[in-house]
Amino acid sequence: MNPSALNLNSLLAHRHPVLLSLLLSLLVAPQIKGAESLETLLDAVHPDTKKWATVIRVQNPNDSPSFETKHYQGSETDRDFWPASTIKLYTVVAVLEWLNQEQLPLDTTLTFCRQDSSRQWIIDCARTYPEMVSEVFRRSSNEDYTLLLRSLGIDQINQTFFTPEKGFPHTALMRDYITYRPALYVNEEPQRIIASTSTGVQRVFEHVWSGTSYSKLAGATALSETTGNCTTTAELANCLRRLLFHSQIPESERFNLSTEQARWICEGDPERGVIGLENRLAGPYGWEKSGEIVFPNARYFHKAGLISTYVLDLCYLTDQESDNHLILALAARSGEEQVIRDMARTIYQAAKDGEL
Repeated sequence: MNPSALNLNSLLAHRHPVLLSLLLSLLVAPQIKGAESLETLLDAVHPDTKKWATVIRVQNPNDSPSFETKHYQGSETDRDFWPASTIKLYTVVAVLEWLNQEQLPLDTTLTFCRQDSSRQWIIDCARTYPEMVSEVFRRSSNEDYTLLLRSLGIDQINQTFFTPEKGFPHTALMRDYITYRPALYVNEEPQRIIASTSTGVQRVFEHVWSGTSYSKLAGATALSETTGNCTTTAELANCLRRLLFHSQIPESERFNLSTEQARWICEGDPERGVIGLENRLAGPYGWEKSGEIVFPNARYFHKAGLISTYVLDLCYLTDQESDNHLILALAARSGEEQVIRDMARTIYQAAKDGEL
């Protein structure tokens, strides 16, 4: 018989209260320490502010990575916050999957047209896919996010991309972030997207919204339950994980991208001036006064979000010196960037100290 089992059986038989209590605490504590520590850590950060957080700790990121995920309170399923600009990353991935499906190259130019009340097609503007992606990450461009959403349309992105199989059981996008032409996407207007390649290939795609409220189906509550955008910090973090470790995760978890395309989204193309997720622009709250203090030599990838009542950062900080590699999806019901900075710094310090 296993000696540990024998000792435990002996303690149980003799009901020695002190020794039994000590043994049980040693057996149980390692299993719940992480969850308890995340709750304790974030409860103490701006205690009067409502917060959401998912933390993925990555082990062996360069070889055979493993992932340990923790959620703060109900963050695994809670979508009662406004995701702001973090969801722009979703449209970047969804449109590239669509280009692949249609066998169109990365540098495809998309011309955006709409049908007016007299049924005439009006050309609004044209952008290459890399231009839109780079501007989304460089300055969190609302125009380019809107055009990416407009490329697929409300129905297609919600029906084919936001699925449980792709890691999105609680996500829906219904709303663009622009109120003026030419980028404006009026959902009810028929849309025509002309895709042109440098080799002269031209394809035409048309769509018009069915009227389905995917937000309501997904359980949205913030700002609008019928026409709002919603997701969870768990789904944000998982999306970033799937991109960063595309070639190292099971094929069933991968987006329909090539390894080079996933790396391109993450790192950009510096030689051509294309910015990817690895940048310290447009609200790097998980770096400023946080990551740069705890892990000053780390690499940092992110997509932040901010409106007057919510602030967020979705980020990956990887520090080879200390062997700390963390994906954070943080949100707070506040318009103050410092809340996210403080949440991130607290998590980083705990990880560095071996307390998380």
